[in-house]
Amino acid sequence: MKKIQAHIADQQLGFALHPLFARLRRNDPLREVLPFLSHLSFWVMAFQDVLRLNESRFHDPTLKKIARHHRSEDAGHDKWFLADLLKIEGQNPDMRALFSSQHAATRDATYALVSEVYRAGSDYERIVLLLSLESTGHIFFEAIAAYFERMGVTQSLQYFSRHHIDVEKSHEVFEHQMHAFLDTIVLPEGENASCCALVDRAYQAFTLMFDHFENLCRKQASQPFPSETVAERLLSHEAHIRAA
Repeated sequence: MKKIQAHIADQQLGFALHPLFARLRRNDPLREVLPFLSHLSFWVMAFQDVLRLNESRFHDPTLKKIARHHRSEDAGHDKWFLADLLKIEGQNPDMRALFSSQHAATRDATYALVSEVYRAGSDYERIVLLLSLESTGHIFFEAIAAYFERMGVTQSLQYFSRHHIDVEKSHEVFEHQMHAFLDTIVLPEGENASCCALVDRAYQAFTLMFDHFENLCRKQASQPFPSETVAERLLSHEAHIRAA
């Protein structure tokens, strides 16, 4: 399993170079970045079911315990997301929006990731799916939280803020123990190849999703300023909290 974790780390490094993260590091204006966040909606809501279904398919009690921990750790984060989106957009996407052509890329990537739950032929692959999801999350949440901090938004948000990262870091002892335990596992013949292939497919799905987000940001940058931007709404909310 040590080789698989190294392969995930390699993919994670490549994912960190995605143009969207470069955009965030450049401190592009809030008005150009904020609109893509609602396009995460389909994935964020489905993610809870990915964790639930994946956990239900484990056989090994020790590995199932790890899966249960991952699920409990992320329980309720979808509510943080919806609360943040309400502050940013003034509303949550309705069903027509989520199933419109504008959100198709997110849906396609989500379906690909959901399919991995059913495609996995062993508990090792199920754990590797969790590790892949975790590794992409680390890159995204660090990048988006740091971006908002540089933009002066430090108190309004939960899902997209340092608060989310701090909650994840509170479980670091378990995470270190888990990764140390997984490193001791010697995979049966053939499992290395299938697990690496799963990692590659998961990262391909996330790349598809983030390509879509980057395209949205690029299009938004070319649009004229609306009378009241989502950026103004969020910054007004931030100012209200600070003044309270």
